[in-house]
Amino acid sequence: MNRANVKGFTLIELLVTLLVMGLVLGIGVPTFNEFIATNRMSAAVNDLVTSLHLARGEAVKRRANVTVCPSANWQDADPDCDSSSTLAEGWVLFVDCDGATPPPDGACGQPNGVIDTNDIVLQAHGPMGSQIASRFDTDATGTQFISFGPTGFPRNLANGDSPAFNFELCDERGNHDTGGGIAAGRWVQIT
Repeated sequence: MNRANVKGFTLIELLVTLLVMGLVLGIGVPTFNEFIATNRMSAAVNDLVTSLHLARGEAVKRRANVTVCPSANWQDADPDCDSSSTLAEGWVLFVDCDGATPPPDGACGQPNGVIDTNDIVLQAHGPMGSQIASRFDTDATGTQFISFGPTGFPRNLANGDSPAFNFELCDERGNHDTGGGIAAGRWVQIT
């Protein structure tokens, strides 16, 4: 039999190929999982920041209070703010006029953090994902909310609850360094 016509792999070539594939997968899969988790966190933070920018812009445009608050029933026709929920479970953005008719037809009054009959829901956002948790700074009281007044500045609710100015988003990685001194968790700070 002529050896020049034999095609295929030897056992040693096959074992070396499997070893190289095992090394590549052993290094690549954890890195890919970290990449996916970082992108998931970035998307969640970008969604929250976009809603906060929208709330501030709508407050100035409408000359009314606009509040962003957590809501577990964000998908309902009549969602409500829920003090036992977090922003990670979903949120609503609404014109918050303490039961009064919002401008330009009426006066807005102090925000109350409750979606009343005359309030207008501007946006409802779903959960950030089961891996992401949110909390707010310890200076805020009550619900995780931020309410912007007609001037675009944050303001307290009628019951005296103060808005959260610092929101922290974390996942299962905690405060793990993802490289370059960047933590896995993110802070959204409103100044």
